[in-house]
Amino acid sequence: MLEVTVEQLQAVLTQLRSEQNDNQFYEVKTAAGGMPQSIRETLSAFANTPDGGVLILGVNESSNFSIVGVYDAKACQQTLANLARKEFSAPITIRTTVLTLSSRQIVWAEISESDKSLKPVSIKSTGKSYIRLYDGDYELSEQEEQMFIANRGPSNFDETALPNSSRADLDEQLTQAYIANRRRHSPALDKLDDNEVLFRTGVTDREGKLTVAGAVALGKYPQQFLPNYSIKVSVRKKNRPDSVRAVNVNSIDGPIPTILEEAVKWVAANTNELMLNAENGHVYTTHEYPLASVRELISNALIHRDMNPVSMFQNISLTIEDERMIISNPGGLYGLSVKELGRTGSKTRNARIAEICQYVVADDGQNVLEKLGSGIPKILEELSLFKMSPPFFIDGGIYFTVILESAEYPTPIMFQESQKPAGNQGIILSSLERGALSKSDIEAFTGLTPAQVRYALSKLISQGRVQKIGNRTSAATKYELL
Repeated sequence: MLEVTVEQLQAVLTQLRSEQNDNQFYEVKTAAGGMPQSIRETLSAFANTPDGGVLILGVNESSNFSIVGVYDAKACQQTLANLARKEFSAPITIRTTVLTLSSRQIVWAEISESDKSLKPVSIKSTGKSYIRLYDGDYELSEQEEQMFIANRGPSNFDETALPNSSRADLDEQLTQAYIANRRRHSPALDKLDDNEVLFRTGVTDREGKLTVAGAVALGKYPQQFLPNYSIKVSVRKKNRPDSVRAVNVNSIDGPIPTILEEAVKWVAANTNELMLNAENGHVYTTHEYPLASVRELISNALIHRDMNPVSMFQNISLTIEDERMIISNPGGLYGLSVKELGRTGSKTRNARIAEICQYVVADDGQNVLEKLGSGIPKILEELSLFKMSPPFFIDGGIYFTVILESAEYPTPIMFQESQKPAGNQGIILSSLERGALSKSDIEAFTGLTPAQVRYALSKLISQGRVQKIGNRTSAATKYELL
């Protein structure tokens, strides 16, 4: 039996009034004079959307979500049950209950997500399917329907070999660094020649053709084979002329390490740089969107986007608005829900891309991907440091969107000068008391592994205790106390 309280209903309506709109999870309809004509679209959309959604009948959105009541509560429930059972390409699971508020009856209906083997769930009479976006129901395009169908089976599109490709299409500098990194971490691979390492780790197939994963991670120009594997960036501000939709529109391409670095630079160049006074007395600069978190979010989009050929007509998009940054990529979450992000082991539809990128080093000296599942906790930790809201995640099944609200004046929580962090961060701070050191110097002085040094340094930099100096290349970069 469905148990919903009047207090829950009131809380939802309060939320919708504050947002001044329906949202991804809740749709309200009046239903005072009969069942709304658009009800089928909403049922299809929620059935196709991860975690489904809630339909509330008897509320008027246009009058600030006022309570108007339904024409007949029992008839509403029966109609919904009949529609869910008979009117769609696959039966939809729906549970309903009746609540009384302001002496009027409200029908609360919970629509369950359909099994992925049945998606997209379409309306029989029209053949159309719908998806739930943030503010309503939208008809699926033909390509989007094909994305749902492709997602019914296992996902290994990143292991597909690319015709007319070869090792000559790899960036040799990236590739040599990758091979050396793999050999350092595997005695078995250390015994193999370069081409064998590339084949055994999924960069090439047995004939020497590049895989999709190998091309996007290490290719000279992956867009030769995958034209839309790029990030479309734009700035959309309210104070622009009506004739101007967006500014600084661009496309960032290249292999993953290049896209990642250039996209972070673009965010830094198009957002406010802030000078903050920390509690330890130092003044340092940051951005309204902390760049370490931005880097993690962009990395996730590049690694986890859907590589299904029918989804490759879409780019990743990165948009900066007045008070928020939006990153959206083709392909929803794989094997977990939004609620599980950062709380359980990560899963990815692109297992080969993720594995390779754990050994690919970007120009900033960091691995493109440190460890599956580690990114979201790192983002939440950094945002909490600046007392910023956590990201808002939207899983649409065939797309995934992250919304990060800006902080005009983020307030960092810094250590006092007399305080020193425990663990690896404290060890590194002690080593830097002798002067500026490179990463290899720090490793030698502390005995920490490269991964431990990278992680601790990123924390100390975000805390304003350590800064980079010198050349940007990883070999020449040094670190010193602030």
